[in-house]
Amino acid sequence: MRYPGFMVKINKIGAYICGGLVLMTSVLAVIESILRKVFASPTTWTLNLSTGLFIWAAFLGSAWAFQEHGHVSVDLFRNLVDNHTKSEKRMPRRTMAIIGYCISFVVMIAFLYGGWKLCVKAITMNQMATYAFKFPLIISYAAIPVGSIMMMATLVFIILDLCAGGDKYL
Repeated sequence: MRYPGFMVKINKIGAYICGGLVLMTSVLAVIESILRKVFASPTTWTLNLSTGLFIWAAFLGSAWAFQEHGHVSVDLFRNLVDNHTKSEKRMPRRTMAIIGYCISFVVMIAFLYGGWKLCVKAITMNQMATYAFKFPLIISYAAIPVGSIMMMATLVFIILDLCAGGDKYL
């Protein structure tokens, strides 16, 4: 099974949104710097907004990073296994990759669970940000389960591709 094209498109859209959010965060930082240093009139809301935008950027961009090998990985064990293997099929490396992606999937389950609990608490308790710029915390917290689901879907297709003999994610 090849990694599906629709996931490539979904993750690419997430990456573009992520890039836009990082650009917006950068623009807000420049505006804040100018207002603070030149006009001695800092805002009370840019830090809060920038933090929320950056949370969304991190979680929306992570699925694309998995898809494009953008996450940091530890090759120590995989390289040790490969150096002691005479097989041309590279089964140990495939096995190590599958195990690694399965561990990542379990971590994403924990993120999803924790993010879901935060979202439910934010909704039921009507939690608001405690900053000068008040907004419902669900807006920031929702990034965690949304991004976790995107990463989990990406990981499922990567694992299926590896199990079917694909070499892209080795």
